[in-house]
Amino acid sequence: MRLMKAQTTNLRSIRGSGVKQDSNGQVIMQSKKGLRVPKGRENDRPFYPDNGYVRYNISDDQLEAYQNGAWREIRFKEPNQDPGIVQQSLGVGDEVETDFGPLYSGDPDFPVPEAAQNILVFVENVFQVAITNYTLVQNPVGKTAGWYIRFGTAVPFGKPVTVLHNFDK
Repeated sequence: MRLMKAQTTNLRSIRGSGVKQDSNGQVIMQSKKGLRVPKGRENDRPFYPDNGYVRYNISDDQLEAYQNGAWREIRFKEPNQDPGIVQQSLGVGDEVETDFGPLYSGDPDFPVPEAAQNILVFVENVFQVAITNYTLVQNPVGKTAGWYIRFGTAVPFGKPVTVLHNFDK
């Protein structure tokens, strides 16, 4: 009979010291240094990824995860400094037009707000209230594709429409 010094029947060494897999398939890492996830360009992504895959995208220098059938950047709680708060001028009123846009916040990953309440809209210097004065609409007829501000009434002649973005970033 052989004497065992430590009970290791539930752990298997994967590769190198400090990395093991238990009988439940969980990976246990005992490093104090860090973990390097797979990295590569956008076109190096797995052809058939599963939800939960994590990798570092060197094309845009972002950590990303495959979630709900799509690759998504893992964003942190600190504010996105690039581009920060963006002011966008959408034109001036002509007493006829109610749709102004398209909206673009300067953030290629999240170019439009999640809700009308996440932006500040001004007609000249007058603050507009979301839902009461305007809503967000996508691809209005006769316009370029994208998201637009739609006012309940036409904007007065010569009054500029200005939007401030990225308060929800």
